[in-house]
Amino acid sequence: MCAKRRYDGYMNPPEVSQTNNERLRELVEQAGVTQAVALTIFNRGLGPAAYSMDTFKAFLARPDSAKFRPLKDELLAHAEKQFAKVAKGA
Repeated sequence: MCAKRRYDGYMNPPEVSQTNNERLRELVEQAGVTQAVALTIFNRGLGPAAYSMDTFKAFLARPDSAKFRPLKDELLAHAEKQFAKVAKGA
């Protein structure tokens, strides 16, 4: 997902927007936790709609992987809130 903006080759590189999956990977990296702990954080507040480790790994997989599964906007918003709570507590 790239914003359509002309690159003038000087001080204004084109803006590149992250995909939801890339942002989730970044949140996990910034938290400095294992995937198992990241899944626990991600699942907080989801109740019976919580995700399995396999599905969570699919969210973290590369887009060219057969396991890749796109992360919905609502789930990214949820993840942002949950990982922010962890960052505040650190």
